[in-house]
Amino acid sequence: MSLVLARVMTFYAASDKIADLVTAMRSELPPRYESIPGYRGILVLEKPGGNHIIAITFWDGQEGVEASEDAAADNAKRIGHASGTTVSVHVYDVMGTSGLFD
Repeated sequence: MSLVLARVMTFYAASDKIADLVTAMRSELPPRYESIPGYRGILVLEKPGGNHIIAITFWDGQEGVEASEDAAADNAKRIGHASGTTVSVHVYDVMGTSGLFD
């Protein structure tokens, strides 16, 4: 498997804003990222009964992460504005998977 990197965005939002944010992420993020070279996929997680969201995008190597930096920064800004909170953003090496990228 080639080097895959993951950008992880984590944020909290008031419960009345969660549904709108998740809907927007499901509809807007995939098409935007699919146009960027190196895009492998996205996974959006919501804590059951809570207000915690984690969005993980997967990229082929450092080039993919760099190519997506402007889109990620814009998305983090939009999410932060809509949720009223700070968005934590980190990039990780994907150390291994089972079935996701085989």
